[in-house]
Amino acid sequence: MASINYQKRLINLQNRKFDSDLRESALTKSFSTSSLPENIKYLVESMQPIDRKYNSKTLTAAENVQTHLERDLDLHFGRVYKNQGSVTTGTNIKVHSDIDLLTIINRYHFPQGIPSNPYTESDPNSDIKELRQQAVQVLKKQYDIVDNTGEKNFYIINKNLNRKVDIVPCFWYESDKYKETGDEHYKGIYLFNFKNETKHRDFPFATINNSNHKGDNTNDGFRRGVRLLKTLRADCDVEIKTLKSFQLTSIAYSIDNALLMYQRGGELQIAQHLSNAMTRMINDDAYRQSIMSPNGTEFPLMSSTTVPDLKRLKEDLDQLILDSSDDVRRSLSVRTNILSY
Repeated sequence: MASINYQKRLINLQNRKFDSDLRESALTKSFSTSSLPENIKYLVESMQPIDRKYNSKTLTAAENVQTHLERDLDLHFGRVYKNQGSVTTGTNIKVHSDIDLLTIINRYHFPQGIPSNPYTESDPNSDIKELRQQAVQVLKKQYDIVDNTGEKNFYIINKNLNRKVDIVPCFWYESDKYKETGDEHYKGIYLFNFKNETKHRDFPFATINNSNHKGDNTNDGFRRGVRLLKTLRADCDVEIKTLKSFQLTSIAYSIDNALLMYQRGGELQIAQHLSNAMTRMINDDAYRQSIMSPNGTEFPLMSSTTVPDLKRLKEDLDQLILDSSDDVRRSLSVRTNILSY
């Protein structure tokens, strides 16, 4: 089992939660005042949410981009803008979090079950290319850094707010369920690959809604589990390539709500349930392949290439659990201080 340099990892955690603009830390007050051992402090602090005032700056950065685009774009179709990313589900682990701004062509949509788009007044591929081209030109006038190299998106850096915003041009996809209910939960989008001109269907609103529903129904336990897995991945001594936020969120989402229900001092229990779930995913290929994303349409762990990274991430998780369990078992003061963290 891998040994963990907790002093180094606490420094990493402090760096992720330091707002250089405000010259202040987003760490909890208990981080500097608590006498807890470093391993338990790392466990508990990793699960803490980023304060709303830092996330609001991220949302403002996206709103600013939207304002510039709506003011200066000159296109024959309207647009709708939606946010996507960990800030929208409360699972981000950095004060300077990125955000996706979905920029959706709103003149027409792709309906489920119809192989070709019934809209014929213009060519959708040409429309979305023009949207991206104009958007890049508009934003280059506002931001020093505009990176247009992405296959499906491009991004800007807002230096004043110290935030990155990914602009994602896309189409509407209307499922039969959406047409039946009118509930945007069931409304999807088509992401567009500008390199090979292919579309990829996604249901970001279902992802956001289901993730937030699970987070609320577990008293934030689901979100705490996701934050812990993201922190362990960020701090791992080797690069965890196949487990992105999408996969890590799906791991936590697969666990029964009752096991993720958070009560003060319950961080160790949530960590153990994460480990148990990962053990089953590693040992049972069929189970791992059956794990679904929060939107219920994708299987993020289908590939066997995820298994080595699952094992490596679980090594760090299990070492953290072992170290923390020993301290909790031996010390009444540790058990008491966790409850007041």
